[in-house]
Amino acid sequence: MAKKISLKAFVLVLCGFVIGAILAGGLVAWRYSKMFKDQYYSGILSNTNTAYMIRANREDDLLKNVELNIRQCVQSADSLWPDEKARLGAFWYLQGYYNTFDLSVPNEIKPILDKLPPQPPRSCRVKRLEKEHEQQTEPPAPADPE
Repeated sequence: MAKKISLKAFVLVLCGFVIGAILAGGLVAWRYSKMFKDQYYSGILSNTNTAYMIRANREDDLLKNVELNIRQCVQSADSLWPDEKARLGAFWYLQGYYNTFDLSVPNEIKPILDKLPPQPPRSCRVKRLEKEHEQQTEPPAPADPE
């Protein structure tokens, strides 16, 4: 009798775990699907807005919107994932944007970009530095006797 009760209890607990796992998996799949769908619709809206602004010759307004969005994303990413190494590539790229166009870094994100470690040289930069080094170490050509 005690074995039947403990066996029934075990089967009930096991069924509860299986049903719970199925429900939890379904909930996660539903949320993932909703998030993925929302991400696509958001992308459509954002790209359509960009196309509208370009066609309406409002590139300056578009640039202001994009740069504001970048600042907000950098601040959010820094507060949510402050030690995430994957963010370095994005932040270095943004730093390069400000350097390339000789723009001052906005005050909201300046402390974030200032604390970045130095960027390791990329392969194209390494090749350029090697070529410059070779040119500096080559002996000068002999003087023309004429």
